[in-house]
Amino acid sequence: MNSILYLIITFLLVAVALLYARLNKKIAQLCGEKEAIEGEERRLFDFLHGLGAALQQDSSSPSMHRYIVNGVIQVINADAGILYLLDRDGETLIPVYLSKQLASVIPLPDELIEKARGNDKSLRSYLSLATATTTSGLLGKSLNDEKTLFAANLIEHPDFEGTDNPFQKNLAVLVAPLVYGEKKIGILAITKQRCESPDDPGFTSNDIDVFTSIAEQSSFALGSALIHTQASEKRQLEQELRNASEIQRILLPRSTPGLKNYHLAATFSAAKMVSGDYYDYVAVDEHHTGVVIGDVCGKGIPAALIMAMCRSVLRSRTEGQFSPSSVLHALNRVIFPDIREDMFISLLYLILKDDSGEAIMARAGHDPPLLCHHDQDGEVETLSPNGIAAGIDMGDVFDRIVQDYRFTMHSGDVLLLYTDGVTETLDPDGDEFGTQRLSEVLRQSHSEGADAVIEKILAALTEFSGKAQQIDDITLIAVEKR
Repeated sequence: MNSILYLIITFLLVAVALLYARLNKKIAQLCGEKEAIEGEERRLFDFLHGLGAALQQDSSSPSMHRYIVNGVIQVINADAGILYLLDRDGETLIPVYLSKQLASVIPLPDELIEKARGNDKSLRSYLSLATATTTSGLLGKSLNDEKTLFAANLIEHPDFEGTDNPFQKNLAVLVAPLVYGEKKIGILAITKQRCESPDDPGFTSNDIDVFTSIAEQSSFALGSALIHTQASEKRQLEQELRNASEIQRILLPRSTPGLKNYHLAATFSAAKMVSGDYYDYVAVDEHHTGVVIGDVCGKGIPAALIMAMCRSVLRSRTEGQFSPSSVLHALNRVIFPDIREDMFISLLYLILKDDSGEAIMARAGHDPPLLCHHDQDGEVETLSPNGIAAGIDMGDVFDRIVQDYRFTMHSGDVLLLYTDGVTETLDPDGDEFGTQRLSEVLRQSHSEGADAVIEKILAALTEFSGKAQQIDDITLIAVEKR
């Protein structure tokens, strides 16, 4: 009986000792995990503090990208990281920063795998240039679902589209979307080489939670920096546009030519800061004055640059040249090689002979001018000689079609030159002002002179359009024969 009791007591003591040893081991393990978690949390707080400081001190993109990738590697104790940002179209992920050790989270082509064995430069070059699609793959899945994805073994993940290779074998990967508000920014990914044991997941559940938190904070930092950059770029662009607008206005005539038998009046209004409309006065000789009006197909800076080029070329060809068509022929030959296929320029060049009512013009696809005959009760005639726009044909067709057109102006007559921004002005219902209304205003106001014609047309346009926004550049030139 005593021996049995002794055996039982001995067994219980051994069991208690074993249990105590296991509890001590578990306690030590938990203490280690606690210390690891606390250490990770401290590193996380340090990262967030540094991220805020970096955003305040240096929000430049390269500095921010470097801090985020290297910071998350340090916090999670990962091996490598990479940051992808979306392009402007939002369809392609572009690598913007790679850590020193490479994070290969996209499929690698077979030829690169063979070439890159033992050659880190080949792999780095590829990863620094290779983009990723947003429609498929591990990165696309994470971005579209807006969720952090964990792959304990990258090449075995169902959304990974690559093949088995030594660079991605037993590679644990964390991928998180970067989203600022409702705007998707990019992808943050980190990797860790794990041992082949199934007990080694590479990243713990706490790592995943911390990584997700870092991605969220990084999204805010990147989004804020992006907004700051865009605002700065917008201010810079606006300043450049103001400078371009000022230069363009300087290129326009500051005053009308002092002619004895003609009085000229003009107005110019750009729909945007810079314009594709253009007008100018040029001295052909002491008795002849040239008047030019033009309109580039398009708006903004490209149109303004083309028009500035036209002004320069035309002015270099007008002195002593009494054939308007010859001037336009030369201009077309100069600009044709340098103009985009989807652009062209309509031009009208008029030469007035000051000691008579004779006038010569050539029309390169521009709106036909309106001639109001004072001695015919204000009848308005449309002068529409043949012509095609400059920049469409190299020269053979243009030279054949664009020819000189001669006509005579009598005392009291008013010739009106305009761009299509006048006739295409819209009212609140979307109807155009049109040539008929323009002709009627010209007929009713021509007897008051060129200045009154311009003033009355502008007033009519304002009344017609109401509060509708000006959609095109407006240029008007009135030529009154005294």
